[in-house]
Amino acid sequence: MTLSTPTGLAGFDDLLSSHVVMVTGKGGVGKTTTAAALALAGVASGRRTILVEVEGRQSFSRTFGTARWDYEQREFRPGLWGMAIDPADSVYEYLDRFYGLKRVQWVMERSHALDFVTTAAPGLKDLLLLGKVYDLEIQRRSDGRRRYDLIVVDAPPTGRIVPFLQSPEGVTEIVRVGPIQRQAGSMWEMLQNPQRLRTVVVSLLEEMPVQETIEAVHALRELGVDVGPLVANQVTVPRVSEPQRDQLRDLGASGLREQVTKDGARMSGRTSQLLLDLVRTHRDQVELQERLRDELVGSCALPLLALPLMTSPTFEVPDLEVLADVLALQLGEDGPHAQARFDDTELEAAIAAARPSPVSGGTS
Repeated sequence: MTLSTPTGLAGFDDLLSSHVVMVTGKGGVGKTTTAAALALAGVASGRRTILVEVEGRQSFSRTFGTARWDYEQREFRPGLWGMAIDPADSVYEYLDRFYGLKRVQWVMERSHALDFVTTAAPGLKDLLLLGKVYDLEIQRRSDGRRRYDLIVVDAPPTGRIVPFLQSPEGVTEIVRVGPIQRQAGSMWEMLQNPQRLRTVVVSLLEEMPVQETIEAVHALRELGVDVGPLVANQVTVPRVSEPQRDQLRDLGASGLREQVTKDGARMSGRTSQLLLDLVRTHRDQVELQERLRDELVGSCALPLLALPLMTSPTFEVPDLEVLADVLALQLGEDGPHAQARFDDTELEAAIAAARPSPVSGGTS
């Protein structure tokens, strides 16, 4: 099956052109799921990939069924590493690297000195987390190649992403000399280079997430950080077209019941009315999605990728592989897991959510 690629993104090399991909979004929109799907897409593209969490929620260890993630980088499936960055581990590594003071770790732990320092110095905690991402980005293997081809970060939500990324700039205004100042300056250079870092913003096609996404995109652009593409998550796949909806509405409950009876089936009057109500609700949801999609693309002028709503009773790794393949298909790449889960019509309908209406003025 060959799908059209309305996003304007041509293949994995276009989507994953930056070395670091920071995935953010309003709480509850599925940014963690999207980050995992992007990491699996990175592996499918042949990239040596690491998936990083910075909020200590252990979401990935539960999803992938592994032991708890920590500061150690572990390969938990072929080509895919994982780690959880903790501010305490970051500061202990920093003290050891620049000052040879790893032995003071036990003193800081017993005295809770780290909690005091990170509270007293606004932005320091974020700087420590971001500093480790920077460290991963500059690491090299013995042959000179990057240690990782792709670093996918499950970043803080949109309400915190700008202060998080702004932390190096804030620290350089306070600390004028020394290793902290030099590293913060180098981190800021990474943030300002689209080849090294970009942000991907995840949204639901609902009023509040769309508005927060638009605000976050504008704020990230003002910060000078590359943004794009957007990801619309949990998209409802249209099951009934507008003409079909109108035809059913014109029939009414009694007409629908009569039509079903003519075709040799049985349907009560209550069931026929419930079916009409369900069709109307479904079409209202689809039309709201389309309107919000056009608003999102038109306001942000960015490509939009769509991930369908998964209706499985549980959400496990095979579901992530399906979502990774849905992303791949929208780029013109192969997506065997998605094609095994959905039929061609369903895939086309789901991915059509990424196509803005011709009158919206967005990217096409």
